[in-house]
Amino acid sequence: MSFPNIPDVNASVSLTPEDSANLLLASAAFEELGLAHLINAEAEKLQYVLGTIEGQTKLAEPPTLEELLRVNRSIDQTLREIIKKEMLIEFQVEDALTISTTTTSTTTTTTSSTAEPTEAGSAWSVGTDFGTGNAQYTSIGADVSERTVALGLGSSHTDIGAVAMTRSGGSLLVTISADAPYAMDQVHLYVSDAVPTTSAPGSFPYQYEVSSPADYFTAYTFTVDVSAFAGKTIYVAAHAHLYALS
Repeated sequence: MSFPNIPDVNASVSLTPEDSANLLLASAAFEELGLAHLINAEAEKLQYVLGTIEGQTKLAEPPTLEELLRVNRSIDQTLREIIKKEMLIEFQVEDALTISTTTTSTTTTTTSSTAEPTEAGSAWSVGTDFGTGNAQYTSIGADVSERTVALGLGSSHTDIGAVAMTRSGGSLLVTISADAPYAMDQVHLYVSDAVPTTSAPGSFPYQYEVSSPADYFTAYTFTVDVSAFAGKTIYVAAHAHLYALS
């Protein structure tokens, strides 16, 4: 498999969904490489104890049965943790491929429409009311790796899409997506270990906007560093401004 294309990332440039997918695939590849080194190290540990490494100086005293069992338990525990990590990497790759697929379909949808888009209003991640207007926030627990809530339009919070949250290491991936016939020109995101109090989307720290109807999109992914919130519940308020496409 070819190595994923890694986009040039800096603080002043917003990532496209395709860029986010490529970064996730690259991250998964590096994690797999690290796990491969860990497995090799565990194998060499066992070989050393057994004295089977080529050119190894024999141990002064052969290991006792208790020592062999202790080493075996240590290796077993490490391999169990590696297996758990492999499962998370698999989820990460599957999600990244989904993002990549969504990006492709978004381009097709938004550029093929010739009718004038109709403004539909604002939608929020469905959860708990805060601030003013229709603002709502949700959360993802410290022991939860994935959670998805509805993207609710208007005062009735009509389900017209989804807000998917995935913890990946020290990052939180938040994908805001809208179902047909809706598309977005603005998305705003609040992420913190404290409940949001200000419901003005323009004040949120993470934003992505386009101006041309030809660039309207149906999905966008933010990748947020949440390493400072390890072991804590993370509060998320996702906002989108929508248009209805004919």
